[in-house]
Amino acid sequence: MITHTLPRCPKRTFALLSLLAALALFCIGACAQAIVLEAENATLTGLAYVTTAVPGYSGTGYVTGLQSTNDTINWSFTGTPGLYDLVIRFRSPFGQKGFAGSMNGHGFSGMFPSNSAFASFDAGLVQVIAGVNTLQIGGGWSWYEIDAVSLTPVPTPSPPASVPATLVDTQATFAARMLMKALVSDYGQHTWAGQHDSSEISYIQGETGRKPAIVEGDLIDYSPSRVQYGSMPANYTESYIALQSAGHVLGFCWHWNAPTNLLNTASEPWWSGFYTAATTFDVAAALANTNSIEYSLILRDIDAIAVQLEKVSSNNIPVLWRPLHEASGGWFWWGAKGPGPFKQLWRLLFNRLTTYHNLHNLIWVLANEDPDWYPGNDVVDIVGVDAYPADPTDALSTDWQALKPQFDGVKLLALTEFGGVPDVERMHVFGVWWSYFSPWTGSYIEDAPIATLTRIYQSPEVITLDELNAVPPVITSTGPSIAGAFQLNGTGPRGSTYHVLASTDLAQPIAAWSVLTNASFAGGVFNFTDNQASGFSQRFYRIATP
Repeated sequence: MITHTLPRCPKRTFALLSLLAALALFCIGACAQAIVLEAENATLTGLAYVTTAVPGYSGTGYVTGLQSTNDTINWSFTGTPGLYDLVIRFRSPFGQKGFAGSMNGHGFSGMFPSNSAFASFDAGLVQVIAGVNTLQIGGGWSWYEIDAVSLTPVPTPSPPASVPATLVDTQATFAARMLMKALVSDYGQHTWAGQHDSSEISYIQGETGRKPAIVEGDLIDYSPSRVQYGSMPANYTESYIALQSAGHVLGFCWHWNAPTNLLNTASEPWWSGFYTAATTFDVAAALANTNSIEYSLILRDIDAIAVQLEKVSSNNIPVLWRPLHEASGGWFWWGAKGPGPFKQLWRLLFNRLTTYHNLHNLIWVLANEDPDWYPGNDVVDIVGVDAYPADPTDALSTDWQALKPQFDGVKLLALTEFGGVPDVERMHVFGVWWSYFSPWTGSYIEDAPIATLTRIYQSPEVITLDELNAVPPVITSTGPSIAGAFQLNGTGPRGSTYHVLASTDLAQPIAAWSVLTNASFAGGVFNFTDNQASGFSQRFYRIATP
């Protein structure tokens, strides 16, 4: 893996730029002042109004009546340009509520926890510009109350801390370990481009001239309760395996149709059986009784998916494996009974696939943000965020800031689903460095502004397929000679053909070296055992592409 670097400034200007950067950071801390904006002094729209009904507010009142997207709180103010931490003082007496806002036309969003008293919520970073700034709060789920906001200047955010490249599966394949190592080496420097659904590759290439490095499929139709209705896809898994020869990194999610008890009504048909509303399957009860039919059906379903994952494993291809996503939302049956059963199911799935089925090509990706639902560092490799903000230019600083304290230096963070094309360059300005991003399919990617799609795919801060595989083949490790055999391991462009060459004379022209084997870099790696190694006093090796 080549270390991808952003364009560098000439060395002679580096010292000056460093000094200017230091002075700028000092000025942010010393010159910029915190800004406090009271809600009762803002311009209100719709049904929003000022009240003093509940004590504990600051200033002379707070704003309530936020019942729809038409009800908003709007401030105009000036301040020293730079990044600021936005803290919202709120009350959410009717349970947790999603909120929306915008700063100078760029959206942000988050989730207020249930709170009958006024409390503070860190909404992440926003950017104050020269001149008049506009800040708006309102919409989302609505039905929350706002007392005030404060903006505190912050220095330029640092990239995330490096994380270990080790995988939680101690028997992980060489290909899986090398993929993780590549992701880790780019973390905080570049973001890999990904895409859900291979059908979008041609569209993206046609508009941008580039292809996503990562392509994710969905094993949904291999769920047994869908197969019984005839949904078994023809060669779906094989079609993704074929993408390996084109150089793509593969990912799979699994919209797991409930094992049984589908409602199968006009409003909740069988093919929507992964939704909580479409089944009466009780995951907590099933897991509580390992002798039950329901528990056996959970195992049956996992085993069915293992058959597909084994096809990928047998081709030595690593997988970014993202099952049981968005559990804390409760809209999928695997999250319907709370964090306890979910974490139990996650561990069951992990153990069944890795230990029972010996699938060691999986990199385990958890797409869930709530810390109460985290199954543990020993069964998660990457923590993902699935985000569908009202404004696709949302830097997702709120999400990043919430996850960073728990996972900085511990786990990679990735944008595993996104409703549109994320503005990765803007995210980086805010210190938001996802390992990779993966927009959802259909209108989410195809209706995105072409200019944005092209800018992101052609950005030097984003790794696309051509850049991912612009790497020379290299021997990364060798093994000891045992019973006349010598082990070679290495990496190279995914899907590309390679030759292993050998010679007893290092000075001999390459054309005269012996070709020991020809193969392709499955999973971006090669493994070769030279069974004739003991027949020579010394033997040199090269890995080369034709």
